[in-house]
Amino acid sequence: MGNFLIHEFTPLWLSIDRIGPFQSRLEEIDFTDSNDESCNIYLFLSKNGRGKTTALELMAILMGMLGYDKPQELAAAHGRSPKAPFDSEHLDRGLGRAQWDVRVRYSEDGSERVVVLSLIAGQIGAETSLRFWDEDALLTVGAREWHRFGFCHNEAGSWAAIGLQDQWIANFNAIIATAAGEKIGGFEDSTLVWPTVIYFSAYRNVIPVSPDQQRAIVAPHDWNYCPVHAFRTEGGDWRDSLDNLLVWLMWLDDGRFERAISLVNDRVFGETSTFIKGITKEPPEAQVIRDGNIHRLDALSSGEKSLVQLFLRLGAHMTRNTILLIDEPEAHLHENWKFRLFNQLKNLAKDYFPRITIIVATHSQEMMTALALELTEPNLRKGGYLFETSEEEEKVRNIQQEAMQRYGKLEEQ
Repeated sequence: MGNFLIHEFTPLWLSIDRIGPFQSRLEEIDFTDSNDESCNIYLFLSKNGRGKTTALELMAILMGMLGYDKPQELAAAHGRSPKAPFDSEHLDRGLGRAQWDVRVRYSEDGSERVVVLSLIAGQIGAETSLRFWDEDALLTVGAREWHRFGFCHNEAGSWAAIGLQDQWIANFNAIIATAAGEKIGGFEDSTLVWPTVIYFSAYRNVIPVSPDQQRAIVAPHDWNYCPVHAFRTEGGDWRDSLDNLLVWLMWLDDGRFERAISLVNDRVFGETSTFIKGITKEPPEAQVIRDGNIHRLDALSSGEKSLVQLFLRLGAHMTRNTILLIDEPEAHLHENWKFRLFNQLKNLAKDYFPRITIIVATHSQEMMTALALELTEPNLRKGGYLFETSEEEEKVRNIQQEAMQRYGKLEEQ
């Protein structure tokens, strides 16, 4: 590819087959609005256990293939077995398969083009797709080309790459691989165009760093550009902590630290008596001021920690084409903090339209009310998907729950 510049990287469809709760039928999630434009704020809705988290995890997994030519390379990069490159039972060893279709609008040597890129994984034939994009389907989303990429295996467990014979895929994948580690402006000021997915699990606590660890000035893991950043429960490791992130930014002294502090103080602590002031020297960690008293980050309330975690990580890694995935953002939040978060998510989608797509899994009535999917708002393309189960799936679920209850009673006896 020549002078390649991405203007849009947005989701279109997610197809899931024989993975987790999705066993009896092909689940197809449409991320477009009535005008066939990608929604920039989208809700996954259901009770617990219906597949919302599975769908979020799959998008992060599929995005994580980019930059690798072989499944074995993906496995090696993450310390996994060559037979389990995805660290997913259904994709690695079972019958599961998934396809995520995204719209890529880009310029190359001054000419603008739109294509559909399908990321495919699991037990699926090299020439098979869960969703087929013919000429008419492409035209509905303003595209003229369809490109497929992914890693698949057969019943015998042999792995193969899909799509690398396609020159567009080979070039695009090489660009992503080369871009890995490239500097990100970060904190709402990024000029990097490469696409990234930032995934937050439902566990966004900030826990104290283990006291026996040496607090050296060291870059956080996967620093700067990466196609996927997944944030789950912190493990008390200094390098992965928010304190280290802020210390590292302060050491870089390139303006990102000041923007990070401003981001959190404005979007999380605005109109309160709490704010992040700076970094203490010994030990090196963030200094939080509340009502004139000094605290550590891990001394914040659970809701505050959840929001600080979200906005600092997002700010550090967002590019000009970011897809933000959040599982149960309302978890552990007081009612006041729920509405603060919901409003800030809407503001992010509005302020950085169309640079950021926000996909949220929730069963919160307050979340649905705050986002008001039925209302039209400037710079917001809203959408949602309700995960339902068939009667057959409900029967199986009930049988499993009854069996677990009986097992629990036997354990008590």
